[in-house]
Amino acid sequence: MSKSIPDMAHDLARAGMAIILSRDDPGAVRSALSLSLAAIAAEDPAAIFFTQTGVRFLQQGEQDAALAEMRSMAQEEGVRLIACSDSMAEIGVQPKVLIPGVELAGAMSFYQFARQAAVSLYI
Repeated sequence: MSKSIPDMAHDLARAGMAIILSRDDPGAVRSALSLSLAAIAAEDPAAIFFTQTGVRFLQQGEQDAALAEMRSMAQEEGVRLIACSDSMAEIGVQPKVLIPGVELAGAMSFYQFARQAAVSLYI
């Protein structure tokens, strides 16, 4: 089925990257941060939605130094780090233990951003 001209124009107007990160795995976190920084370098918005066990990466405390530095760089460059409020409640993570600057949102709120993104990834 072919798209209409307005549909194609809407697709071209999309920009940015929306990433859903569902694991607290250093390799997955590194990939999400790297890809989001690439989007920012291209002057596009980027957000990472940390869900399921991925929210653990956003807790204050000891982290892999290289990943902590990469996370800080991402935040400084404007990557939105968003913790899934439902996942936090499910695994018992309290908002007060999150790294400063992390946003809290439910899936619907993240969806509002993701539906405008040109690229959406699930890691």
